[in-house]
Amino acid sequence: MITDFDGTLMEQDVGVAIERKLGLLRQPQVLEATDRFRRKEIGSYDWIQVAFPLLEGRQAEVDEVLEQVALRQGARAFLQFCEAEQLPVTILSDGMHYYIERIVERLQIRVEGLISNPITFGEDGEFRFGLQNDNPACKWCGCCKASVVKRLKETGWNIIYIGDGSSDYYGSRFADWVFARSSLARNLEQEGAPFYPYTTFDDVLQVVKPQLELFRAGTAPRRLGERQPTICRFM
Repeated sequence: MITDFDGTLMEQDVGVAIERKLGLLRQPQVLEATDRFRRKEIGSYDWIQVAFPLLEGRQAEVDEVLEQVALRQGARAFLQFCEAEQLPVTILSDGMHYYIERIVERLQIRVEGLISNPITFGEDGEFRFGLQNDNPACKWCGCCKASVVKRLKETGWNIIYIGDGSSDYYGSRFADWVFARSSLARNLEQEGAPFYPYTTFDDVLQVVKPQLELFRAGTAPRRLGERQPTICRFM
């Protein structure tokens, strides 16, 4: 199981909530970068480098926002089901490692892995900035979800991908089945690719639980064929 974090596992897009609360989205350089992002002139790799460094020195304000966010309905039951059935869950996010880790700890979420952009605050409050993307052929996304899923597939896993946004469109490229909402669902629908729509994780469980053995065997319905998002590149 691979799940996105902002707007997927979490009810809110936590990154956007932080940026809005702290006024980052009103900064001229962020407004310009956002316009370019919407026109698809740049990806999150460049947008993040404009917006996230503005969090330096504002750890306490970030922490206040983190107290106000919540899991999507059904998410805890879904994670407990995965743990009971020995289905490893990885959180894969184009967001900031600091807030994801803090929320995971506060809500006592147990997952197999957490992959995100290494943007964090040190114990002394020092702001540390980095991007996860280690794909030399493509620097469109801060976190190259496609390369992460590709590597997991190459180890022999059948992969269920759960997401909602543009980075998930790329990340789901190598998945076997996709649960989609919001822009991810719209993009897959336009493409004619099969997926399972969801609103809450109750919806995900209603599909996975009775068909678990079919998913394990690779024979569950709506399995994706090979997809090639035009932006993704690999060596």
